[in-house]
Amino acid sequence: MTKAHILIREPGKLKPDYSLEFEFPELPKVGDYISIHRPDKPSPYGEDVIVRAVWWRLEHPETRPTVSSDATRVGKTIEIFIECDVAVGPYASDNWHVLVDAARKRGIEVPEFQISRFSVRESDLKK
Repeated sequence: MTKAHILIREPGKLKPDYSLEFEFPELPKVGDYISIHRPDKPSPYGEDVIVRAVWWRLEHPETRPTVSSDATRVGKTIEIFIECDVAVGPYASDNWHVLVDAARKRGIEVPEFQISRFSVRESDLKK
């Protein structure tokens, strides 16, 4: 398992809003859809995002150029950030829809997951 930070950007900006650390069996790639469920929402509702960039921070012990066959000095991964944009998918919570609607009212384009899946809003289940 690989640890990485999901970094959610403010809608319409590159500025990070918040981040969460996860363990991944395989790192997400640019364009992947991610739904994050947290314990304060009924399952499966939560926060939907789309991966926009993957940022690797690496460290290497050598200060001079090396030949690739020199395996005695190997670098390591320091951090991995998976930068994501707010999106709307079938599991978006009501609170997430409020965030998205506010961003859209300010003229910010918020993408939707391009999938065909039956979707029921969280608030519709409470009726």
